[in-house]
This record gives sequence, structure tokens and C-alpha cells, in this order.
Amino acid sequence: MKIAILGAGNMGGAIAKGLVRSGLNAADITLTRTQPEVPEDLAALGLAVTTDNTEAVAGAEVVFVAVKPWLVSTVLQPIAAKIPSGALVISVAAGVTLADLRADLSRAKGVRLARIMPNTAVGLCCGVTAIAGETPEARDAAKALLDRLGLTVVCGEDRFGAITALSGCGIAHALRFLRAGQEAGLEMGVPAKMAGEIFAQVMKGAAELVLHSGTHPEAEVDRVCTPGGLTIRGINAMERAGFTGAVVQGLLASLPEK
Repeated sequence: MKIAILGAGNMGGAIAKGLVRSGLNAADITLTRTQPEVPEDLAALGLAVTTDNTEAVAGAEVVFVAVKPWLVSTVLQPIAAKIPSGALVISVAAGVTLADLRADLSRAKGVRLARIMPNTAVGLCCGVTAIAGETPEARDAAKALLDRLGLTVVCGEDRFGAITALSGCGIAHALRFLRAGQEAGLEMGVPAKMAGEIFAQVMKGAAELVLHSGTHPEAEVDRVCTPGGLTIRGINAMERAGFTGAVVQGLLASLPEK
């Protein structure tokens, strides 16, 4: 399967890394960027990079559009007629609707369209990706490919803003919590690197408990909290400081404006 990724930035690069990690051949993936130099992390995987978008899409079965939203039209319109008939075009550009993409690809023949919103953890095949398709077939084709990169969530375009906040922005929120745990460990006398590794594994384990059991997070909290114990004392101290409210408000503030 030949894949073109237009845009070798953080998200385009993460998608490429995840696809290679999932078992796809790096030689079948071409990324584009404005500068001819190949970033070291991409070169190390054997990924090809070009500055020519037309060259990249030639013969491609899948074309990812991973440029900034305001550049989508500038990138797609000049090459629309060069995209092979039947190719699956997948946009990663926030706020660019399927209707917008179809307008930009008016000169393309027979292309299928899907829109996704992943987070950067797709590079490790443990990301979250929202998927909407112009047709059920396009949606299913995109899902079959992106299932390789972690959890996929099929939804309508009206849900993209919420999923952007929860997964796309939420990963940074979770990392800030990780950093806070590291700082607390440092204050307790644990070396910073060790504290970071411990708390990262704690967060990973907490997530696995919920994902594996399917229980409500609070049920797992109750298993850890003993009457009069240290855990409930710490949780109540966090809540007095506004922990839950701060998290909710932070995610709501990350909701894209309509």
C-alpha cells in the first residue's frame, strides 16, 4: 500500500512512525515538507521525504493531509487532478470539514474522503483517533488503517470538537498531571527521573485498570481508599484544592469554538 503524508510536522510524523511501527513498509510511505532536509527521527526509520506534493501523491492509495488548516486549500487544489482515482484522502486538519475537502478536490476523480482527529500517541500505536467519512465505505477504509495506531472512535463531524478536547488536548493535560506527580516526588526526596518513571507507570497502570475491567474510574478509586487511610486523605486534599473542577474546566476551555 503506497501512502503519501502531506506535511511532516508533529502529527504527520507521528502517523508515519505509527504506521511503520505497526508493520507497514517504510519504503511505501512518502512524506512532504517545505524543507528538503529529512528529520533524523524519520530518516532513522527509512522514511522518504520530498518537497514535491505532486510527486508524493503519484500512485498513492492513501493520502493524508496533515498540514495546518489554513494551508489545506493551498496544498490540495494544485494537485487535486494528480491524485489517483479511488485513492482514500484522509484529512488531519482541525476545523476543515468533509465538504471543504470535497470543494478543494473538485478536480480529483473518484477519490474517497475521510476526516480524522488523532493525538500524537499514534506514533506509538496507542493513540486515540476520531474518524468521520463522507461515505460509510470511506469511513470503514480509514478505520481499517487507523486501527493499527490505537483506539479509533467513529463519530459524526459534530463530535470532533469534543474529541479534540478529550484526546488531542487531553494528552497534554495528562502530561501536565504527570509533571505534577514528578514534582511532588522530587519534593519528597525522590530523584526527578525516577519520580517521573514511577508516576508515568502509575498513570499507565491506572488507565489499564479501567480499560481492562470496564469499570467506572471511581470504583477503582474505592478499591484503593481504606477508611482513614493515606489515599483518601490525599484525594480529599486534592479536591479541596479544586482538582476535579480544574480538570473539567481545562478540558472545556480546550473545546474548539464553533
